[in-house]
Amino acid sequence: MAGVSATTVSKLINRQKSFSQAVEARIRAAIETLDYRQNPAARSMATGQTRVVGLAVQDLRNPHFTGVIQGASQVAEAHGFGLMVVDFKEKELNAQNLLSTLALRVDGIIASSRLPEVALAQLQASRKPAVLFGQTEPGRIDAQPLASVRIRGYQAAYLLGKHLAESGRRRVTYLSYPKSRWDQERLHGLREAMPEAKISVIELEAQTMEAGESIAASAIYGADGCDAIVCYNDMIAIGLLHQACVLGVEVPGQIAIAGFDNVPTTRFMTPPLTTVDMCSQEQGEKAMELLLHMIKTGEAAATELQLEPRLIVRASTGRK
Repeated sequence: MAGVSATTVSKLINRQKSFSQAVEARIRAAIETLDYRQNPAARSMATGQTRVVGLAVQDLRNPHFTGVIQGASQVAEAHGFGLMVVDFKEKELNAQNLLSTLALRVDGIIASSRLPEVALAQLQASRKPAVLFGQTEPGRIDAQPLASVRIRGYQAAYLLGKHLAESGRRRVTYLSYPKSRWDQERLHGLREAMPEAKISVIELEAQTMEAGESIAASAIYGADGCDAIVCYNDMIAIGLLHQACVLGVEVPGQIAIAGFDNVPTTRFMTPPLTTVDMCSQEQGEKAMELLLHMIKTGEAAATELQLEPRLIVRASTGRK
C-alpha cells in the first residue's frame, strides 16, 4: 500500500533509519489505514529478543523504588523497550521464583542489590544481561561480578552525622532495619561522623511509616534519652515525625529527626524532614542505560557506576 519494501517499513517502525518525509508519510498512512500492529510474539521468535526489560524491587509501596522505576521507564521508553516490574516483598523465596519467571520473558534484568545471596547467584547463573542498583558493601561486586549502579550508604550517613554534630546533637538513636545489608553501612557512617556522640540502636522489623509511628514513644522517651533520631529510611522517619507531633514533642527544639532517600513527601511534612538524597530516579536511569548498552552490544563485563549522595537540610534538624 505504501509502495515500499517490507525492510523499509521495518526500519522505520524500529527506529533504525530515517527516510524522506514523503516516504514516511506514505508508510504511516498505510499503517493507519490497515490498522497494522506488530506481533510481539512473532517478533521475539524472529529476532530472539522481547524488547522488554525486567526490574525487580523490594517494596512497591516505598516511594524510593517508585523513583527508580520512573527513571528506568523513561529511558526504556525512549529506546523502544517495555518495562516489566516485579515486587519480591523482602522475601527470599519470592525473589527466587520471580527472577526465574522474569528471566524467561525479558532481554535483561535490573535488580536491587538487596536481593538475597541465593537470588543474586541465580541471577548470575541465568547469563541474562543484568545490572544491580543501590548500595553495595566494599568487595561485594568482586564477590558477585555483576554490573551495578552504586551509591555509598556510608558517605550518606557520614554527611548526615556531621550535620547533626554541627547542630549540637550529642545523643543519637538510630532506628535500624537489620534485614537490609545497607543498614550497617549507614550506622558505621554515623559513628565515624560523630565520634564524641553517644549512639544507641533500636532494631525495627519493618521499614514503613507504621513502624516509625509505633516505635516513637519508646525512641523519644527511652531510658537512654536522645536529642536526635536518625531513621533507616524516610518512611520510618515520616511515621516517627507524625507521632512526635501527636505526643506534643517539639521538633527540632527537643529532638531532631532525619532519614534517607529524599522521597517527595518529606518536603511537605511539618516541619519539613531533613534527609539524604539517594538519587532514586538517577539510579533507575543509569541502570537502564547500562543494561540497554549490554543488550545491544553483547558486552557482559562487570561495570560499576558510582553516584554521590546529597544532604538535604530542612527544618527537622535545626539547632537545639
